[in-house]
Amino acid sequence: MTQFLLVTDLDNTLVGDDRALAILNQRLTQCRQVNGVKLVYSTGRSLTSYQQLSSEVTLLEPDVLITAVGTEIYYPGNILDQSWIEQSSAGWNRDAIVAITQQFPQLVPQPKSEQRTLKVSFLLNAEDAHILPELEAKIKNQGVDAQLIYSSNQDLDILSSRANKGNALAYIRQVLNFEPDRTIACGDSGNDIALFEQKTLGVIMGNAQPELVQWHHKNQSDDRHLAKAHCAAGILEGLQHFGFL
Repeated sequence: MTQFLLVTDLDNTLVGDDRALAILNQRLTQCRQVNGVKLVYSTGRSLTSYQQLSSEVTLLEPDVLITAVGTEIYYPGNILDQSWIEQSSAGWNRDAIVAITQQFPQLVPQPKSEQRTLKVSFLLNAEDAHILPELEAKIKNQGVDAQLIYSSNQDLDILSSRANKGNALAYIRQVLNFEPDRTIACGDSGNDIALFEQKTLGVIMGNAQPELVQWHHKNQSDDRHLAKAHCAAGILEGLQHFGFL
């Protein structure tokens, strides 16, 4: 075992196979005690939603928690990284985003807990996804610095363009002082693509959503492993593939 930084999505990546999760938790606990391995969760969930999940599933306490698709970063004790919020908010106009999205009845707002300072989130059926280019054009025409992330054929997140899972990973990697070849990112859906664009090592789950698998095949890299196993078993497979376990 050697020192590394593990950054992983939660739903259908770390979580989804309780038996494999228990094994991975045991291995990671050993790695953290002996080798100083660091663990970061990077999720689309809000802090509230993450806390609900952690009451239902046995999760290790992370060294850093990235929530809301990379727009918020928390340290132990739920301490919010205000510097990340400040540097990510340039060019962002949440009120303008909300006003524009009200022009599209196909967009169903996600629960209030998932609406964040730097993120506006909706449910959007796959058959209505054709509205995305028009929505993106209207936002651009308003001069708002934003990005649209559509994943799992249902989740639409509109974020500050400076804040996503990938940019948050780059920020935390510097905070924790890990090189790219000692950083491994794991994910299963479209909102994880930004993680894999950071040129670190990566593991895509065997149960990954089609949009992520398609992106992987279009952007082949020896630094990225497409696992056969699902969920936490896929993470174990990836850690073994890259020689970390």
